[in-house]
Amino acid sequence: MHLQLDIRSLLVAVTLASAFCAGARLLLWRMHPALPGLAHWALAGGLATLTLFLILANGITPWPPFLALAQLAVVLGLVMSWDGFRRFIGQPPLSLRTLLGISALALAWIVVAHPMQSLEIKALGNDVLIASLSGLIARELLTTPDDVPPAMRVTGWLYGLNALVFLARVIAVPQGTPAGDPMNPNGIAPFMLLWWLCMIIAVTLGMVLMAAERLQADLDNQANRDHLTGAFNRRAFALIAEKAIARSRRSAKPLSVLVMDLDNFKHVNDRHGHEAGDTLLCRFVVCANKIFRGEDVFCRFGGEEFVALLPNTSAEQAQVAAERLRTVFAAEADMEKTLSMPITVSIGIAERDSDEAIESLLQRADAALYQAKNRGRNRCELAEPA
Repeated sequence: MHLQLDIRSLLVAVTLASAFCAGARLLLWRMHPALPGLAHWALAGGLATLTLFLILANGITPWPPFLALAQLAVVLGLVMSWDGFRRFIGQPPLSLRTLLGISALALAWIVVAHPMQSLEIKALGNDVLIASLSGLIARELLTTPDDVPPAMRVTGWLYGLNALVFLARVIAVPQGTPAGDPMNPNGIAPFMLLWWLCMIIAVTLGMVLMAAERLQADLDNQANRDHLTGAFNRRAFALIAEKAIARSRRSAKPLSVLVMDLDNFKHVNDRHGHEAGDTLLCRFVVCANKIFRGEDVFCRFGGEEFVALLPNTSAEQAQVAAERLRTVFAAEADMEKTLSMPITVSIGIAERDSDEAIESLLQRADAALYQAKNRGRNRCELAEPA
């Protein structure tokens, strides 16, 4: 028994679904206007809906410009999506030359194919452009320099799969498959409409989840980072330190802590204002990021006091790092000619004893810091054994 779909009813349903998805993207942009790329996603959703509406209008009242405009709208919609994804992941937006080049290519194919009056020829060029743009979007999402979050990865795979589907359609068209007529219920038009429906819903959901991931990452960053310097805050340090202590206990490898305090910092605030003090704190964090390794945990503990936790590091190795930081910061602070006093850092160093808790380790490093202060500042002192 041959099942024939009512292609026009299916097209109406897919158009309505696309309109709802476009509305969801518009709402997402209005809720989070500061997130880059969301406005372009909303515009791409609107263009996708316009594409379907033009195809539907051509099915009701055949008029060649309807399909030509639909071809142009779907290409522009993918370009807007591509540009939006680039902005979202922090890449530069598409250049005007690229935008004009793709638009000109789409228009040129429409102009060339129109006199031929062949739906297959028109569909061939359209499918090549859609497959190419989908592949470019997939590459953009799956090859970012940073770790790819799950929602972004899945969305990239969706666009990659979309590229394969339209490449398959490119192969099908020259073989005589009735793929060019979007209103032919006996061709692959019903499958392509159902695929469009799945894609528009899945991609819109992917965009929503990507925005949610970004917002959650921003919240986590605000909760775990000092807003001024960008270093970890005390809350984050407590969470990370407990795990580091547990790993050190299991592996029986050394772990050391540095407690650091900027010398004469209160005088800087009193004489030059809090803005000068804030600048100094940020400079110290920049110096620390140059010295410490990726596995080290550097934290602003409060005011001008900082703490660093160094896994797999003995007290002697930690002292070498501390001396490097002290020297680098002293040279950096000496370049600030507007300050009327030398700005240095005093550092206390303690290596974890067997079964020692983080509180005891910090107390010993803090005692060594006070010893460095009492001995003239701009020093590194090793803590007494536990």
